[in-house]
Amino acid sequence: MKAIPAALALLFLLPLAACAGLPEPAERRDVAEEIAADGNLTPVAIRTAHFDLLGLMRGSAEGGRLTVYIEGDGLPWKRKNKISDDPTPVNPVAMRLAVVDPSAAVAYLARPCQFTGGTAGRNCTSDVWTKARYGEEAVSAVNEGLQQLKERAGAREIALVGYSGGGTIAALLAMRRTDIVWMKTVASPLDTDAFTSIHKVTPLSASLNPAENAAALARIPQIHYVGEEDKIVPAEINRRFLSRMNDASCAALVILPGLDHRNGWPDIWPDLAGEAPLCR
Repeated sequence: MKAIPAALALLFLLPLAACAGLPEPAERRDVAEEIAADGNLTPVAIRTAHFDLLGLMRGSAEGGRLTVYIEGDGLPWKRKNKISDDPTPVNPVAMRLAVVDPSAAVAYLARPCQFTGGTAGRNCTSDVWTKARYGEEAVSAVNEGLQQLKERAGAREIALVGYSGGGTIAALLAMRRTDIVWMKTVASPLDTDAFTSIHKVTPLSASLNPAENAAALARIPQIHYVGEEDKIVPAEINRRFLSRMNDASCAALVILPGLDHRNGWPDIWPDLAGEAPLCR
């Protein structure tokens, strides 16, 4: 089978709404504002070297732990042959998870160009949410945002939670920071080479792959949740990631029945948020 570009391939992997029914960016932002308000999450404007990011916060860490949620890839494509001009998610799953997290100090980070105007945002081009979605500029920007949230909360340490591609970013961040106490991912493609191989698409050449340096994460307690019905990020992708870690005694892969890539996670998250990743 002839490979097709990875960005195009996501068309076939992600069920998109018909163009006529797709909410406009302003509508998507309104939905997110309602979700944040319901969860008492306060907006924080974050300016990094390359991008402006949306952050949300609740509570104060006061020298303790801040749990930070990183959003998924959002809306890279409008329809089969048209790249989106604004990757703001239709359903911000990571934000919904942050809302139901009972932790004392919780924060949320959107990905570059989400909620900030899409192609109208600072330094935003469609590459940022397609082939370079896990590229160095994107990862560095989220890392800067993470540091700003940590300082604002007065935190000493950070727990990371990433949904879908946000988990890929979380793993890349955990490799370059020394203050990550644990990490959880939800439906996340942690081995992007395995992802493109399984779906028979070309590699994400402008992005970083956490699996290439998985050993750097070996001593960070971590849980990776995957839905048994997830056809976009099947469990095999994260099994391959763990196989490249060499020592996976601090990592757990948890496969949950009845869940797919998007649906049901916020309903069960209050229980999962309380699970402590441990080293065996």
